[in-house]
Amino acid sequence: MYLAFLAPDIVETIVHGKQPVGMGVRRLMAMSPLPMGWVEQRKVFGHT
Repeated sequence: MYLAFLAPDIVETIVHGKQPVGMGVRRLMAMSPLPMGWVEQRKVFGHT
């Protein structure tokens, strides 16, 4: 459920297979609850 609230640019990066090594569903689920704010999500994932 939390993955549905990821920032659109983070989702796009994952869909295109350009996410950082180790950033997969298991890691995302282990981080739950994810920050709800997209700015905070980008900071957590190192996504600029």
